[in-house]
Amino acid sequence: MLDQLLDAAKGQVIGAITEKTGLGADQAESAFPLAKESITSGLTEAVSGGDISGIMGMFSGGGDMANNGVFSSISNNFVGSLVSKLGVPESMAGMVSSAALPMIMDKIKGSASNDSGEVTQDGIMGLLGGSDSMIDMVKDKAMDAVKDKLGGLGNLLG
Repeated sequence: MLDQLLDAAKGQVIGAITEKTGLGADQAESAFPLAKESITSGLTEAVSGGDISGIMGMFSGGGDMANNGVFSSISNNFVGSLVSKLGVPESMAGMVSSAALPMIMDKIKGSASNDSGEVTQDGIMGLLGGSDSMIDMVKDKAMDAVKDKLGGLGNLLG
């Protein structure tokens, strides 16, 4: 579902990139899949690492995503991809990231929000294809962390 949401925003994002950064249409078109890849992998890594609170904080931080670790990771990955794969200068890559990512995150926020306009864990998991297996994976990681902390006692937990 996240792929569909991102694909629906493609034209608007590419337009914003060319308008706000001066990047050519061809490069902006090439940048979009890199943004999509960075967002998808960043959110998936955060979920698999058990950082649901980081994802939730990214969407509820009052618009200041720059101080959020998950967003910073996504942005750094995107900037790095623009530099290494498209040869965009780092300063321009930062401008592209600043133009594209907040717009895309706003679209994600809208789709993951409940009727009250709040992003919910269920909404995020639904966008990521959050099947029970993904939720179970997060629970398993949390349980493994508890077992590690308890040492031998953790083995009694199963």
